[in-house]
Amino acid sequence: MTPAERYRQVAVLHAANIDQGFLATLGVPFLALMYRALDEAEGSVLLTEEQDGRVVGFVSGGEGMGAIYRRMLRYPVRLGLSLLPSLARPKRLKRILEILRYSGGASTGQDLPHAELLSIAVDASVRGTGVAGRLYRQLQAHFSQRGVGAFRIVVGDSLAPAHRYYQKMGAKPTGRIEVHEGEGSVVYLQEIA
Repeated sequence: MTPAERYRQVAVLHAANIDQGFLATLGVPFLALMYRALDEAEGSVLLTEEQDGRVVGFVSGGEGMGAIYRRMLRYPVRLGLSLLPSLARPKRLKRILEILRYSGGASTGQDLPHAELLSIAVDASVRGTGVAGRLYRQLQAHFSQRGVGAFRIVVGDSLAPAHRYYQKMGAKPTGRIEVHEGEGSVVYLQEIA
């Protein structure tokens, strides 16, 4: 599988499984570019699990979005074309700006680590087989190798299955934040043993 195909498959998996999040509304081309930038940027990581030549799960994490955004700007034509439909929609543009504000260091009022689990998704065909747990532990190992002792996870209030999953994995709720106006999220802290 080529890197471009891997990023496209991760984007499709994101759009299908993290469909309640705003990023999915920006479309597969934007998501593929974002995951490429995330994979290439210093301080971030994209980990995948593949079966029979297809991506069946992924997790991404990073220590800030600045390097990812700068990497995306290296592909200005692709970025512009992928965002063009959103630029004509004021509500989407507002939400893009809210994400930029959050990733620029919006505070939860607590001293939390910069490291963050950014996204995780598993194809429905392999749920319950341990793929998500393996990916989660691989992200923990990645952060541990970088000397990171804990990472945060931001989960929208309405995502009950995600809340249960992170708590099962040992993450502890530690605060609240509003990334998008009027939509609360819980901030979890995952200590790395």
